[in-house]
Amino acid sequence: MSASAVSPRTTTTSNGRPSISPEPGPTPALPAGPAQPPPLDAIASAWQQALDAAEHALAAARGPVHVTNLDGRRHELTQERLETARALTRLGRLTGVQPLPWLSSVPVTTKMLGLPDGVQACLFDLDGVLTDSGVLHAWAWAEVFDDLLLRLSETTGWQFIRFDRGADYRNYIDGRARLEGVHAFLASRGIHLPEGRYGDPGTADTACGLARRKGDMMTRGLRQHGVSAVPGARRYLEATGHAGLGRAVVSASSSTLPILELAGLTSVVEERVDADVIRAEGLRSRPAPDLLLDACKRLDVEPEHAVTLTNSAAGIAAGHAAGLTVIGVGEGSQGELLAGFGAGRIVPSLRSLLDPRLLTSG
Repeated sequence: MSASAVSPRTTTTSNGRPSISPEPGPTPALPAGPAQPPPLDAIASAWQQALDAAEHALAAARGPVHVTNLDGRRHELTQERLETARALTRLGRLTGVQPLPWLSSVPVTTKMLGLPDGVQACLFDLDGVLTDSGVLHAWAWAEVFDDLLLRLSETTGWQFIRFDRGADYRNYIDGRARLEGVHAFLASRGIHLPEGRYGDPGTADTACGLARRKGDMMTRGLRQHGVSAVPGARRYLEATGHAGLGRAVVSASSSTLPILELAGLTSVVEERVDADVIRAEGLRSRPAPDLLLDACKRLDVEPEHAVTLTNSAAGIAAGHAAGLTVIGVGEGSQGELLAGFGAGRIVPSLRSLLDPRLLTSG
């Protein structure tokens, strides 16, 4: 069913009870194939916004406008929230959706998300902000680079120094496109490999070959170990959607989609700017602002009305260059690093931004 054809609106029944009913719209053209229903998370967000609008309307009625039995209507609306949440849960169980859709028992605002007024969209880093996939990326790169470095040490007599999954990954790989990361790390060790071609096999000692090898290792790692959403990340994405904000994931990884799928986050994100988009549109990696500006364009928001939530120094620089509000996400030394690169605000996780009522309601 077309979202433009039916959307929730608040009405009042003959007995004065507020209710939510479909908003009539133009009859859509018949689709060429079977219609795909919207995901339950999108339906939950539509109901949340409609119920919140009804509650805001009742709150406004406490002013100069006299409304009969206002407290009764508020009670009825509270009951409608509970009934809608139960209906969504039953539907989720019937259709096998996991996790089950969530509905907040209180209206969701940008303030409850820890965001300034006027924000219309959130752009999220993948690794370290939404998922724990950064560890898997670092492992895959270590497997690739250590193999090359060991073979070079055997033929040249150079000392074998392993790829540092912390410092080397953060300084040369994190946030960069694969080929760019290959060249940056090898240059730090005084090594130059030919670029090669995009179709080079993983056995080729070229930059393209190493990039392919890393992709193969990442696929193996995802299959064997999987990835998980950072605790609280999914609830934050759900709440962001319930507040009516646009959501995009920004990552230079070629594995962005499978990572989101394994972490159960695809249904709570509208847009994705990843390695495929970077390659297709010729975008520059961060710290250039290109990825963030492209995400804003896809969400149809001006950069000054968007916030980037990032775990990398390059992400901080890109956010400032793009004119976005910047929030650094990191703890300990990582948080200090982000602050040093100009993040005006540092939080340990998305969960810490949420109003406690959004963590316990629903």
